Amino acid sequence: MLFSIISQITLQYVDVLLVTILCLSFAAIAGLVLPKMGFEWCALRRVPAMDVIDEAVQICAERGRPLLQTLGTVRYGTSQFVESIVTLARYLTKQCGELGVRYITICQDPQLQLLLYDFAKQGYVEAGRPEMFNAKDIKYVVAGMTQNQLENVDTIRGDKPAAFIGVADYNAGICVPIFQEAVTAGCFIIGSSYWPDELAQVAMSSDYALMTAEVSIVGAYIDNDPEKMAPFVGEDIVKLILIGITVSLGILWMAGVKIFV
Repeated sequence: MLFSIISQITLQYVDVLLVTILCLSFAAIAGLVLPKMGFEWCALRRVPAMDVIDEAVQICAERGRPLLQTLGTVRYGTSQFVESIVTLARYLTKQCGELGVRYITICQDPQLQLLLYDFAKQGYVEAGRPEMFNAKDIKYVVAGMTQNQLENVDTIRGDKPAAFIGVADYNAGICVPIFQEAVTAGCFIIGSSYWPDELAQVAMSSDYALMTAEVSIVGAYIDNDPEKMAPFVGEDIVKLILIGITVSLGILWMAGVKIFV
């Protein structure tokens, strides 16, 4: 009875595209506005990258060797991406402090080095191991591809890290010798790049490749800030709405409803 009634319905007076856009717009606006109004309704799902990052620190602890996080060249994209990088550094130093692992980082921006200095120090303090912080392990490289390559390669050869985390932009393919050296040293490698063409090169030599958006999601997850999480929670809601619309249209089509006339 129900299907016979539905089968006689047409959507000639309903703009499916308009309804879809309105639903998606409402979800996106709600995801951005509600947290600012004090509604802590959203929770960001734990992304697989967090498990891999924790595994990298554990591998370093088991092997008794340091962890190296290298941050590419001077271009780091959006401010949110930069904030996620330093937030990840704080998280890593906290995990390293709890397991007695030495943390080393290399960057090519003096301002970012200052941020990393403060965030890394804070991470050790949160772990209750402030004495493990060493300012010399927050390394700054003068701008230049060759210098960046040499510093990373020399650090890998000299300090022999058990895990290597490379994020941000490496510029003109300089990531190839760096990641190759990490592979040769037997590092557990988590790689990423801000540019898609470099991400393909990174993915070939990494145990786990982080997408650019995934780095920002990791930062939002660590901070547990509703305003930072809202865009990503909104994306999940939008995906659910799209799935729901697709399934609904499929059911209506199978029921014989003339969706488009």
